[in-house]
Amino acid sequence: MKYLQSSQSGFSLVETLVAITILLIVIVGPMSISTSTARSTSFASEQVVAFFLAQEGAEIAQKARDDILLQNFSTPVTRQSAWEDEFYDDSGTYDDCFENINNDGCALELSNNNVGSVLNIGDCGTAGRCDLFFNSGGDRKRYTHTSTGGNTPTPYTRVIKFTKEGSDAVKVESRVTWRSGNQRKAQEVVVDTYLYNVYGN
Repeated sequence: MKYLQSSQSGFSLVETLVAITILLIVIVGPMSISTSTARSTSFASEQVVAFFLAQEGAEIAQKARDDILLQNFSTPVTRQSAWEDEFYDDSGTYDDCFENINNDGCALELSNNNVGSVLNIGDCGTAGRCDLFFNSGGDRKRYTHTSTGGNTPTPYTRVIKFTKEGSDAVKVESRVTWRSGNQRKAQEVVVDTYLYNVYGN
């Protein structure tokens, strides 16, 4: 009597499971790396924007000081009184910014006029006043504290604080905070500078 042997061959269950495991390792590894890279790139991009916004805040404060002093450039007496009354005095034009008066800080930005005057939007104690919005119009300012006119909300908030340092200097702190992705803690960038009465006596 002859016995017929089957010549069929196939994969065992163990071989199939090993093949699927290898396939998952090959696919999931690069995908997790690319996801992590995209997240890191997004955070780095947000950090760069936040740094430039903080730097811009310090420069706007410097422009405010320069505008006041240059408008009163005629004599040392008017320059000194302009410094004391309008910029250095914590009851002057930028009183909302002084930390000893308003611990919340203030919101400063440039206007859209042809000179680019500095606007004091007010103290940050009012909810949402220091939030930044993206201005797609692309004029003088890309980021503004104004929510109207089709401006898009951003995750950024900029607070500017002035502190008197001696009799002839003001420390300016420009702080930008934002929330990134699913991180619970707010991220922040701080730029400090000192403004002096450079046109004084």
